[in-house]
This record gives sequence, C-alpha cells and structure tokens, in this order.
Amino acid sequence: MKSSTNQKTAAFVKSILWVAISAAAFIVSTSCSGNLDATLKTDGSVRAAVRIDIPEALSGRVRQFVGIGSREPLFSTDAVKNQFLGRTSINLVDVSSPTPDILTSVVWVQNLDTLIADTSLVPPGMILYQKIPAQGSAPAMRELSVNLSRENAPYMIKLFPGVDKRIIESLSPPALEPDPVTADEYRLNLEQVIIGKKNMPAFDACSVDIAITVPKAISSASGGNFSGPVFRAKLPLFNLLTLEKPIAFSMRWPE
Repeated sequence: MKSSTNQKTAAFVKSILWVAISAAAFIVSTSCSGNLDATLKTDGSVRAAVRIDIPEALSGRVRQFVGIGSREPLFSTDAVKNQFLGRTSINLVDVSSPTPDILTSVVWVQNLDTLIADTSLVPPGMILYQKIPAQGSAPAMRELSVNLSRENAPYMIKLFPGVDKRIIESLSPPALEPDPVTADEYRLNLEQVIIGKKNMPAFDACSVDIAITVPKAISSASGGNFSGPVFRAKLPLFNLLTLEKPIAFSMRWPE
C-alpha cells in the first residue's frame, strides 16, 4: 500500500479532484458541463485534460450572489499558472479561458514519484495504487482506487487555485466546513438562498463526467463503468458538495 507504485497516481487523481471541486462549486443547470479526460501510461506519466463550462444563466446568478462584475471571469488562468511556478515534476501544457465562464487546461506529469513527495497536496488514504500478485491461473494485476471524504476534502481546494475563493466561501459546501450541516439542511439552504427551488431539479441532474484510460483493458471496476481500458464515472454534484457519505471508485487491470 505504501510502495512507490502508490505514488504513480498522484497527478492522475489530482486532475480528478480539480474537476470535482470546481464543478461542484459552480455547475447548476440542465446544460452543466464538467469533464476530465485523463490517461495513465505504462511509464507512469499522465496527461489530463479538463474543461469546465458554466452556463450563462448560472454565471449571472453566481456573480450577483458573490459580488463579481458581469465581465469579470469566474476563473483565473494566472492563478493556475502560478500553481506550477517552480515545479519540475508537473507541467502545465496549456490553460485558457476562451470566455469568462469557461476554463480549459492540460497537465502533463513525467515523474510522479517526485510529485507525490509533496504530501500537502495528496493526503494518505485518498489514493491507493497496488500490485495484486498472481493467484493460480489469474495473472498479476494493478488496482487503482480513489476515496473522497470530508477528511480529505479540504485538499481539493489546494489542487485547483483557478476558482475565485469568494465563490467557494459563499457556497459554504459542507464537505469543506469544520462543523458541517447535514445534507438535508444544506439542500434547504440551496433552495432558499443559493440556487432557488425552481433550479433544484436541474441541480440534482448535474454530475461531473470522468474518463480514465489505463495501460491495459480493465477487468473489473467499482463506482463506474468500463469498456476496454477506459473507466467512466459520473459524480453527482450534490454528493460532492456534501460528502456526507464518502465517494469511492476503483479499477483493476492486468499487470
């Protein structure tokens, strides 16, 4: 569990968390869009592409609620770039905000062992990457598992500096509160103050779409679906905001 192979998924999961916390903080409409497409290669390198698209109707509501100007971007590309200054183990290939309500980025990691040395970004227990020994006729396997909980949720904000912190603070997601309200209490707050009752059905329909490609065809998985080497999962936004119950998923493939 604590071998160096555990370290080879840090940036991989980091990209997942970027999408999770960013989309959870913003996306509330039938046209919400939060996507992560990450690829883990046999050499341990990772390429991850992220896109967050905030609908115009919601962006107006968020700006009004937080006090952000109508032309002020919801995302800061400079903040994202600053995150990577001085780092040698993770590279920002590209980041852009083609409109004030859209953010896209591409990250490339070449040496994941060096990246995981910064344990302030990836706390113990969030990621497990292990080798399953061969058993009888079954070949040796690799297994990646991810667990998101209220205990490690505060690290999510550290992994995505591009979001205006005023918005996060205004939404006060229970997952990030030291003394959180229950999911039911937070839903009432969303209905009466933050989102509005008429928008709740659309909010409940929103999720973050994740696609993870691993080196070989996946043989089993939990918390999502798989086809060939690609694992896919939808993370409901309300669950991410509250994390009243941990969110976990995993996948296994031949060594």
